[in-house]
Amino acid sequence: MTFESWPQIALTVLALGAVAAGIATVGGPDAARIEKRDDQRLSEMRTLVWHTQCLARENGNTLPDMLTETDTCPDKLAEDALLRTEGYRYLKVDETSFKICADFEDIESLQKRRPAEALDGSGCRTANL
Repeated sequence: MTFESWPQIALTVLALGAVAAGIATVGGPDAARIEKRDDQRLSEMRTLVWHTQCLARENGNTLPDMLTETDTCPDKLAEDALLRTEGYRYLKVDETSFKICADFEDIESLQKRRPAEALDGSGCRTANL
């Protein structure tokens, strides 16, 4: 090796280190796929919250015992919705509040990325009428 090739080698090593650090920080393609699926679950959860509120309004501001489809409140989850295939949990907390819960792949990351969504550690979102 000559003295002139050292800057080129140093830049190459530095660039490879930056790429490796970037992948380690972001998590790579698998982490991106998990993030996308968790974002989809969260979006579907919002749809279920709106659906529950619609059913309650339809029933004189009384929470339903279970989430069903009606003419006034059609089921807005897509046929290929993750929560349709994986399942979710609907729980009445009291007369005016309820929880919609789902299983997320990386709940901690989702909570950091979307703090306004107010998901608890078990993947539940509490909502009110």
